[in-house]
Amino acid sequence: MSISFVIKVHDGFVELECTGTYTHDAALMLYGQANEAAVRENRAAVLVDVRQVTGDPPTLMDFFEHGVHVAKLSSGSSGRVRFAHLADEKMVHPQRFGEVVARSHGAVLQVFLDRDQAIAWISS
Repeated sequence: MSISFVIKVHDGFVELECTGTYTHDAALMLYGQANEAAVRENRAAVLVDVRQVTGDPPTLMDFFEHGVHVAKLSSGSSGRVRFAHLADEKMVHPQRFGEVVARSHGAVLQVFLDRDQAIAWISS
């Protein structure tokens, strides 16, 4: 896997601090591990921080598949896990396409460029 991470457990949420190089398959595995960490630690939310992940940005199809994947993960977990996705602007679709797809498929997910805003959202 080309994305590695450190898990930090906070009150109410789990945080994954990610580094490495973006690939579509690595991102899909990352979301699965983020969901598993939240469920394992009995937390209602997960903050996936990919600001240190480098490489080419996801394609439009990648954004679509990420959104569908997160929705499937969250619907299968015990309780719905809220996903806050923290990224640099380069790795975010201008119209937040992945977020729109995830939400339209039932996920509770929001994309952020600002850490404080992401934490406020998952803590609300």
